[in-house]
Amino acid sequence: MPDSSRADRYDEANATSGGANRGYVVNAASGTHAALDPDPGLSGVLGAVRGTHVPEVDPDLELIEAWRRGSNASLDILFQRVQPRIYGLCLRMLGRPEIAADVAQDAFLRMYEGLPSFDGRAKFMTWSIRVTLNCVYSHLRREKLRRHARLPENEHGINLGATESDPTERLDRLTLRRDVVTALGSLDLQARAIIVLRDLQGLDYADIAEVLGTPIGTVKSRLFRARAALRFSLEGLGHDGAG
Repeated sequence: MPDSSRADRYDEANATSGGANRGYVVNAASGTHAALDPDPGLSGVLGAVRGTHVPEVDPDLELIEAWRRGSNASLDILFQRVQPRIYGLCLRMLGRPEIAADVAQDAFLRMYEGLPSFDGRAKFMTWSIRVTLNCVYSHLRREKLRRHARLPENEHGINLGATESDPTERLDRLTLRRDVVTALGSLDLQARAIIVLRDLQGLDYADIAEVLGTPIGTVKSRLFRARAALRFSLEGLGHDGAG
């Protein structure tokens, strides 16, 4: 559960925004399935990510400008748009739905508090991811869990997709999902973040570079090393040639 100071800040922000924040307290029991599963259309253990089209005009910026002119509904739309990605990022980095929901709430509060100074030089999407990662890192520092995120304590958060007729196939798929979470948890935070952003959330190299504040070439080299480390971890769990 959120600590009292965070809850007080959230209630205060809710009051001053006319309740625009109210939809972003993430329920750990809902939305979990889509959050942990790779994005639709991706294939393989983590998905073969394809380049995505980035519109020339950032529609998020238009919503921010409308909010600055007094439209709380625009802020509501903006936060609804990014909520699945924000919660998914927290869940993939932390591995526990209830903690991911708490950190996601904190991220939305920090976004709300920082939005007045958002200057639009970065895309809102990449800015919101950077804010969220900072919240994740802060949580892990506080909890001294820099290297190992715990597995989900039950099947919530493991989306099996279509129901398999063969129970053995279903068990194999569940085992693979759990092992992917375990393997991600074994990576250092930098490697885990870059795998999640590229192979699970489908960001292109330019967006990842903007989030992490590094050149695209550095992103590619870090991703190569992170994938190698993940593959090694999965092989240690019995998934030869995974990745």
